Amino acid sequence: MNHLFTFPMEAYLKELEQIINMDSGTADVDGCWRVAAFLKARLRRAGLAAAAVPYGTPQRPLVAAVTPASSDDPLTSDKNYDFLFLGHLDTVFPAGTAESRPFRLHEAEGRVYGPGAVDMKAGALLMIYIAEYLLHVKPDISLCLLLNSDEETGSLESAPLLQNFGARCHRAFVFEGGRKQGQFVCQRKGCAKYEMKVSGIASHAGTSPQQGASAIVEAAHVILQLDKLKRYDRGTTVNVGLLEGGTALNMVADHCTAQMEVRYTNEQELSRIEKALSKLERDTYINGTAVAFTKLSQTPPLRPTPQTQELMAQMENYGRLLSTASPDSVAADSPSFPPVAFVSAGGLSDANRLAPCNIPIIDGCGPSGGFPHSEKEFLSIATVKSRFFFVTGLILHLCHE
Repeated sequence: MNHLFTFPMEAYLKELEQIINMDSGTADVDGCWRVAAFLKARLRRAGLAAAAVPYGTPQRPLVAAVTPASSDDPLTSDKNYDFLFLGHLDTVFPAGTAESRPFRLHEAEGRVYGPGAVDMKAGALLMIYIAEYLLHVKPDISLCLLLNSDEETGSLESAPLLQNFGARCHRAFVFEGGRKQGQFVCQRKGCAKYEMKVSGIASHAGTSPQQGASAIVEAAHVILQLDKLKRYDRGTTVNVGLLEGGTALNMVADHCTAQMEVRYTNEQELSRIEKALSKLERDTYINGTAVAFTKLSQTPPLRPTPQTQELMAQMENYGRLLSTASPDSVAADSPSFPPVAFVSAGGLSDANRLAPCNIPIIDGCGPSGGFPHSEKEFLSIATVKSRFFFVTGLILHLCHE
């Protein structure tokens, strides 16, 4: 890396302020388009060929950019790329949040507060700064950048687009926020979501309760059995998060609906759970009731393949090189770097969606912070520069290798 280079933090924070102050909740399609337009323009100023195109039923935006810039439409190009940078521009917050809780810079704490600060507008913007620098120092570099707008609801509609690009890239870096100690993420659980519908027999709860069959009581029994299926030692969790049923307080309930999710690390565990669901459908607890499970969605787990493990080893090796580098070989304001480390995560990201592409995938490449999805969400400013210098140096190191 050019030792005279200084990261343009002031410019970065000004642009971050602009996009944090634009609402872009997943359901706020207009807001997502405003952020997409900003990022597309910024990518073009960085020297990439960029486009924002609609996808899915609500016609939400996908921002795609590739190097080198040319007349090629990145959405129709069939080229292969050495590196994929992946992120999302949507947040979990409804329209109006940015106005009530806008970007706030707290210099004494070294933090930025605001909706989507760390999840993941800081990472989305940093992707562009990294690509811009790499294109400047290595004009022939081969990059593809993607930003979708339905990640917070599982990327169900963008998954085919992500996988189409992922299959044509040799390595992928996902810019979700890094862990608190700066670790990267190499593994994430899979998630399967189900709806349970229980039917029963309605009856008056006071005059003829014995003629009824309570769907709610049956659901309660099933839920207790579901809770017994979790295996923390195997990384398997089962959670019923929504429950609704009945018509009136004085009626034996003839219907009840619940939604649940299963988090798992391998398909054998998911198979075990689904066999148990089938048994619960067959063997009801209350005579006259019926239980039916419907799978709503499934997201595969992200596991460190041999190719990913090789990339992890290269990252660890580069980290050791950084720790022994002479002062005149690093950038003017390059930060110190903790040892490269990797962790597993229980939450989902678009790294899960890339898993079927069978390419090396490293997640958690964005800057760090805390309390995502909450009013206390913040970005740790120092980690922006740390991630920038590490990732740019790593990419150049990998190109050299």
